[in-house]
Amino acid sequence: MQAKDIMSTTVISISPSASVRHAVAVMLQNRVSGLPVVDDDGRVCGMVTEGDMLLRREIRVSPRIARPIETISEIDLERYIHSNGWCVADVMSRDVIVARPDSEVADISESLQTHRIKRLPIVGGGKLVGIVSRRDILRIIVDAPTTVLPKDDDAIRLAIRTRLRSDLGLTSQRVQVFVERGQVIVQGQVDSELKRKAVRALIESLKGAAGYVDRMSVAAI
Repeated sequence: MQAKDIMSTTVISISPSASVRHAVAVMLQNRVSGLPVVDDDGRVCGMVTEGDMLLRREIRVSPRIARPIETISEIDLERYIHSNGWCVADVMSRDVIVARPDSEVADISESLQTHRIKRLPIVGGGKLVGIVSRRDILRIIVDAPTTVLPKDDDAIRLAIRTRLRSDLGLTSQRVQVFVERGQVIVQGQVDSELKRKAVRALIESLKGAAGYVDRMSVAAI
């Protein structure tokens, strides 16, 4: 699945010359936590989010204590501009991670997790064409088809053995699978309690098993 399959094409964006107050009003009105910042040519030049507003001067009850000018660093000046600047360009993040319409959703999901961000602008031909948010990706989980096991005990056993080998590297020499009237019984020895839980997670993800009996043991260290 690619970005173009799930992205929102009606994207609410804002200009870098817009005021900070207007940007906040747009986010509140549209119930979004961030906006792509787009220049006059339709190119993404930044992102402005709720997080960018948390250190704004409007929030502080009293101003910070003035410091001697010789102790003010470049970082201090950048923070000052960020908290006091009037326009979006002063507060937005400029290092924006973007994706293409043909980018794989799995890669986008990994980028969102790795960089701890909530949305990714989708750029085609150098211009903003859509956006993919965490919520867009969550919908895939709801809509995803469930693996349904066959009703025959032998077929269920074969399907589970195949998945144990392909997903967890567990062969029939390590664990044995038995199925009695749809109930799955697994016995054998695994390396850790974590792998034991992984086996349970695998079987419980398969629709059609009448029950699960865990007779596995964990190898002593």
